[in-house]
Amino acid sequence: MSKAAILKLCLVSAILGALIGLAADLFIRAIQFVTHLIWSAGALAPAAPWFVMAVSAAGGLLMGLCVKYFGTNDDGIGFESVLSAVKLDGELGLKQIRRVVLNAFVGLVTGASIGPESPLITIAGYMGDWLARRLKTTRQQLMAFIAIALGGGMGVLVDSPVAGPILFAEQPPTTDTAQNTLLVFTSMIAAALGYAIYAGLGAPLLAGHPLVPSYPQFHAIDLVYGLVIGLAGTLFGLAFRWLILKFRSLTPRIVPQPIVRGLVVGLVVGVCAAVSPLVRFDGSAQLSDLVAHASAYGFPALIGLALVRLVSTSVALGGGYQGGNIFPSIFMAGALGLAAHALIPVIPAPVAMVAFMASVMYVFNPLPLFVMFLFAEISSFSLIPVMAMSLVGGYLLNVWRKNT
Repeated sequence: MSKAAILKLCLVSAILGALIGLAADLFIRAIQFVTHLIWSAGALAPAAPWFVMAVSAAGGLLMGLCVKYFGTNDDGIGFESVLSAVKLDGELGLKQIRRVVLNAFVGLVTGASIGPESPLITIAGYMGDWLARRLKTTRQQLMAFIAIALGGGMGVLVDSPVAGPILFAEQPPTTDTAQNTLLVFTSMIAAALGYAIYAGLGAPLLAGHPLVPSYPQFHAIDLVYGLVIGLAGTLFGLAFRWLILKFRSLTPRIVPQPIVRGLVVGLVVGVCAAVSPLVRFDGSAQLSDLVAHASAYGFPALIGLALVRLVSTSVALGGGYQGGNIFPSIFMAGALGLAAHALIPVIPAPVAMVAFMASVMYVFNPLPLFVMFLFAEISSFSLIPVMAMSLVGGYLLNVWRKNT
């Protein structure tokens, strides 16, 4: 590629990043606005179990309509399914906006235990697809624009412009090394500009939510804790993935009609949400609240919270919602980490939490560098060795499973 072409691509990436930042801000604001309208409904009691279940059931009905008329992405879970759809379709057009963004929006505003990463990544990829078509690019250039946009969207999602490049380093978008290097740098441009606009217009997605207590000093024994908890977290993650896929295969057979199936899913999610407010929504603010009041929860309560959200998220994602699994997974892993600390106080809470988080996430996204980067962003850099050992535990367990 010529110098002029590279400079043009950098300029286009900056424009693309700005579009992604604006679109992400509008999407998050829309979620916050509609959520406030629904859950601050005048004289109604938003905390009453009947109200929670009614809102969840309504969300399930709307999700069923989305499934009936727009279908679902069944290859993969969360944003993994979006990437699979891009490879299959060779584009990221309005079909995915309707299929993923509208569907997930309904769940996010009605309190379903799903994450916003799938719709945000879909919106970013659509911006790349849309801009490439406006510029009348070739098919190869179109896919490059989508790759840049996906990398930029990932940067906005986790509040860092290097998230996309790390993802590309572990999962190269093409077989051409030179092109992959170019995509790394252009995605950094898109992510940096996107995040600058997104952060400038309002608080970033995770801002103000300390998800893991600070841990300034690392101790050698923490490596042992990380390895052992990594094994437990991997087993939990495998069970979580199995449940989602099991519900995905069972629910269409048990309730073939999508709208009725959506209502049933909404009611189950509503029952789980009525059990505890901490089981509603994506889990980031809820985990922050749990960490702030951890002393009020004993071991049984923390395990119970993790299991109720496990059921709620598995039913939601297996039953038709097209949201993400990352944010709910972080809540579950965080609750399990706090439970481990409550049961064995010698294990520091931050160590147990990040070990569970990294190992659970690795089950869904077997990209160790990306996983460590993600949780270093929301915890402490001193915990990176703990994450590394927890991932080693997960890796060894997976090797053992495949060879037996």
